[in-house]
Amino acid sequence: MGFVNPLFIIGGLTAAIPILLHLIRREHARKIEFPSLMFLRRISKRTIRYQKLRHLLLLLLRILALLLIVLAFMRPYHEQMPAAVAEGHTSSTHIILLDNSMSMGFQGRWEQAKKAAVDILGKMNLGDKCAVLEFSDKAIARSQLSTDPSDALSQVESGIPLSDRATRYEPALRAAAKLASEAGTGRRIIYLISDFQKSGYEAEEREFQLEAGMDLRPVDVGAEDFSNLTIRDVRIAEPEASAEGGVILKASVANFGSRDRRNVRGTLFVNGRHFAEKRFDTAKGASQTLEYSLPSLLAGSHSIVLEVDDPYLVRDNRFYMTFDARGKIPVIVVENPPSRGGREASFFLSKALNAGSLSPYRLNVVSPQNPLISGSLVIWNNVPGGSAAVQKRLQDFVASGGGLAVVLGDFVQAAEFNRSFGSWLPVRMLESSVARRRAGDRPAEQYSLMTDIRMDHPVFQPFNRPHSGTFSSTRFFYHAVVSAGSGAEVVAKFDSGDPALITMNFEKGRVLLFASSADDASNDFPLKAVYAPFWQQTLRYLENFREPRHWHEVGDIINARELLMEAALRQSKKNPGPDESVVILDPAKKRMALSPDPNLAVMEMAGFYEVRTMNLNASLAANIASRESDLTHGNAEEMTAGWLSTKQVTFAQEERLTPEEQDRNRHFWVFLLAGALLFLISESILSNYELRITNLALGLNNYPHLF
Repeated sequence: MGFVNPLFIIGGLTAAIPILLHLIRREHARKIEFPSLMFLRRISKRTIRYQKLRHLLLLLLRILALLLIVLAFMRPYHEQMPAAVAEGHTSSTHIILLDNSMSMGFQGRWEQAKKAAVDILGKMNLGDKCAVLEFSDKAIARSQLSTDPSDALSQVESGIPLSDRATRYEPALRAAAKLASEAGTGRRIIYLISDFQKSGYEAEEREFQLEAGMDLRPVDVGAEDFSNLTIRDVRIAEPEASAEGGVILKASVANFGSRDRRNVRGTLFVNGRHFAEKRFDTAKGASQTLEYSLPSLLAGSHSIVLEVDDPYLVRDNRFYMTFDARGKIPVIVVENPPSRGGREASFFLSKALNAGSLSPYRLNVVSPQNPLISGSLVIWNNVPGGSAAVQKRLQDFVASGGGLAVVLGDFVQAAEFNRSFGSWLPVRMLESSVARRRAGDRPAEQYSLMTDIRMDHPVFQPFNRPHSGTFSSTRFFYHAVVSAGSGAEVVAKFDSGDPALITMNFEKGRVLLFASSADDASNDFPLKAVYAPFWQQTLRYLENFREPRHWHEVGDIINARELLMEAALRQSKKNPGPDESVVILDPAKKRMALSPDPNLAVMEMAGFYEVRTMNLNASLAANIASRESDLTHGNAEEMTAGWLSTKQVTFAQEERLTPEEQDRNRHFWVFLLAGALLFLISESILSNYELRITNLALGLNNYPHLF
């Protein structure tokens, strides 16, 4: 016999309380002289002895009740030796790692894995500890270490679902090793139940190693023979000039495995409606390109789903994406009207910004005498700054969040520019150091190059990739000489050191200054391939526009408030307030918990998510990582051998159950409390009965004439 809390024996002193009260209140016989006995009632000695016996019985009940309560708090247990120790063996800790990544949904692998886990738990010896962890690219403990496998069995059979996450072994092994090291038993066994994908066996997985004394046993439910189709490399492209439709959707369908696939159906859904269908063949280990022509979609966000028929593994048959079709944004171009028979100053700009169905811009040319400044973008194209009233309208336009591009061609005078734009922008224009020459009479050898460019700036970031265009061959026969003050940022320079492109922020808006013309009067920039994308990117920068991601991957963390702010920018609405509640709905249309950070959420499943406030909403898509669809099987024995330590460990054989574990198996304290309660109830009944007898006796003494 042992006790979990032996110090509670001190509480046994409380049993002395009823004894002291009994001794203090005990009646002592006293001699009293009385003249006559006729008025006294005769009481037999037998009645007195009966009352003394009853008092002793009440005392005993009270003492036993207190002792049982104290004993219950001491939590006694019957010390027993585990079967493994009794037979001369060491008790063990069994940690089950159950792979619930997406690939385990292939045919019957998930059921095989759960059955293997149940078999392991059913073979545990008395006194062995067990725990179950699920893992994909993260590990979660589904049950605590316990000698009772019932909780672990319940989790395996019905508590662990398949996930859409990818496979990673190293986080799971670290979590299992940490749990096993805290077990307190000698032998520690980790069972790794998985399909052993090669794609989950990365460099960090190969470098990991368990500590000495831990045994890793693989349970392989994978196979060499498999076939799985998955969609990847999805992109939206500009259609050819002769093609019909708004945009082209291109995707690649990869055939992982050892089987050729024939007559596979690929279906495109737009906004939940069946749009197009194609049939294709793909050989094993090959890919097939699919191409769909989408119609001209209305402005706004659209959901697009591409699906292939694959009965072997259906969880990765769909690819989800969102596409924001932007309405044509009006761009106000302020310029002088062309001379008779001449060309508009915005001739090349209109070709660059109105080109193609993917361009979101539409140019509107207005006169500088009384320009109508509206919308969100204005290009001040090689004209004087105008009156003070015009400048005040421009200043208010930018301050409220508008974007302004100022093009300094050869018609802009330094004094006039400094009087107008220089009054509220931190830039000054100097006299040009390059002779003003029109296109017809300029020497071919006199030009400047734009060489010093900040490629990390948003305007030039798309050109930072290989084969994305260069500005080094553009010749500038004339450029304005400007100086940038505090608050202005020079993002490109000519080879002479003069600023070529200056950006600045003004309250909520942005201003960009280009120190040359937008046509071919002062340079040959419009003849270069980078001209159109440069001006497209310039306007994107001025309107502070960020192209939303068409899709994310399962496991990504999204910031709901940032997504809503971007949606407000695209929809020309106000940003959500700091106290405005945000709701995120998962693909099952269930509200997601946003804790501990109320703005962050993890995308746990593939499909469409929706972020909402009272006046704003944003949609986004999540897909399974494409590498998870590659079910190429690895060698389980070789993989696990690399994770095992080569050090030898001798296990002690005196392992026994802890007092808490032995008490948890029996719960003796519950019966002790029940006994104490029974004694207290008996004492209450007996004392109330004695009180009624006493009161009756007193009443008879008060009325002796009745006898």
